[in-house]
Amino acid sequence: MSRARRHLCAVITALLFVTGFVAAAPSATAATPVPATPTGLPTSIENMAQYVGQTACDLRTHAGTAALAKLLVATYRDTSYNTTYACGTDGGQSEHYDGRAIDWMVSARSVSQRAEATAAITWMLATDRAGNRFAMARRLGIQYIIFNNRIWGSWNGQWDAYENCAKQTSVSYDGYCHRNHVHISLSWNGAYARTSFFTKHVFDATDYGPCRTLGLNWAYHYVGYNPVRCRQIPVVTPRRNASALEQTLVRYSGALVYTSEYGPIMGAVRQALHISPYSSAALTQTTLNNYQRLHRLTLTHSMDPATWLKMMTLTP
Repeated sequence: MSRARRHLCAVITALLFVTGFVAAAPSATAATPVPATPTGLPTSIENMAQYVGQTACDLRTHAGTAALAKLLVATYRDTSYNTTYACGTDGGQSEHYDGRAIDWMVSARSVSQRAEATAAITWMLATDRAGNRFAMARRLGIQYIIFNNRIWGSWNGQWDAYENCAKQTSVSYDGYCHRNHVHISLSWNGAYARTSFFTKHVFDATDYGPCRTLGLNWAYHYVGYNPVRCRQIPVVTPRRNASALEQTLVRYSGALVYTSEYGPIMGAVRQALHISPYSSAALTQTTLNNYQRLHRLTLTHSMDPATWLKMMTLTP
């Protein structure tokens, strides 16, 4: 191209830009894929998932949770996910402690990743060909979604402001306001992959999950289906002037933990068993078994509710 033609092109481009006639770049969303919808879905569909909050500290990622998380990162290769977090570390209700929640790591500050999040959420909440609103969310058992200062809930089927996040624009609030990830919380049916998205059969009876034992703050190991709403039990608080050990035991009382684990919960249990917080799994298991025999507890080889209750009463 001659110098004169290059100059002319530059002038025309500048004029078009100034006058506002430059065609806008196509939206990233227009070319952004969506997760694959399973074939062979039934014509019937689940109702909106009833919200059931977490009661258990059980850091196992369930099959439906893992399947949805893997579907998202397989569709969007530049993303990642987390599922469970150490109990009590992110405050409030999140369903991360019982294996029913996903933090899909996408940033609202990135044009491409915001488009990916928008595409995936739109897919979850879209009306299907049969006229079913929020079709994939219902088939997946989604309770709520949080992203970029807003929350969508199955309880009202609409987006609402999340906390006061619209005014908290600092990057330091990106985690709290879910600007650097999409949070997806599933029902127990969705988490256990019982819903039609996974099975091609509608499963619409609410599972209320594990129930807390009176005197403990967390529900124990959950292995089945519970059609009955759990009764409300007061939160257990430490005694006045309780030691740091007692405070930790009370805070995590009832949690499902394994003798191979390390961290604040098993550290406190080992301390209550009078062994080092860093003791091996084998020593911890042997000591726990002896503890149960000594106190005439059922030998469950685990921190079951009866063992938690006994340990708390014996803590000085």
